[in-house]
Amino acid sequence: MQSSVLVLPTSAEIETLKEMRTNEYMKTMNWLNDYREKYEIIFLESVATKNSFIEKYFPVYYSCNHNPRFQNKGANLGNSLSNFFNNNKVKQDLVLQFTGRYNFIDGYFFSIIENNPNYDFYGKWFENENQYFTGAFAMKTKHMMNWLNSTDWNHLNDAMINIEKSIREYVVSKNLKAYHVDKINIECNIFGNGQHLDKRII
Repeated sequence: MQSSVLVLPTSAEIETLKEMRTNEYMKTMNWLNDYREKYEIIFLESVATKNSFIEKYFPVYYSCNHNPRFQNKGANLGNSLSNFFNNNKVKQDLVLQFTGRYNFIDGYFFSIIENNPNYDFYGKWFENENQYFTGAFAMKTKHMMNWLNSTDWNHLNDAMINIEKSIREYVVSKNLKAYHVDKINIECNIFGNGQHLDKRII
């Protein structure tokens, strides 16, 4: 019996460092195989509009609303997520959303969520920056939808407000019950302007 959690990794099939990115997605999919029977897993493809190689392994939803004008990657992510939730009836109570290129080291974050079910939001808070890490977080579906639909993604792009601050402001303004994890145990290749910067574990 599946739990009431939707696992929603995002993908963006682009040419920049394509081989490395593909390998990262494959590593994530291989890791997620152990969770197939427990969770519904759907990949959200935010750039390509069809024929993702991921279709061979997991269901893929194409948001088809990538805006190349946006300089703010978080604003494009918000648009893609909004499209997904506005066009799919999500029956699960909670959504665990993460960047599909990032690779979980273990199931620590999943266990935190399973063992502490009475929270609205789960994530890593960077206190010095007053923002959440959005490479992997979980949120009650109703709050996720409200946050996405109440946010002006065009404004976020134009004002260069990052999505990490947007979600932090929403959690605080709505007084959500938030579980601040000490770590997520996810390995991230961080990029800037298409260049490989560094590998970090968060």
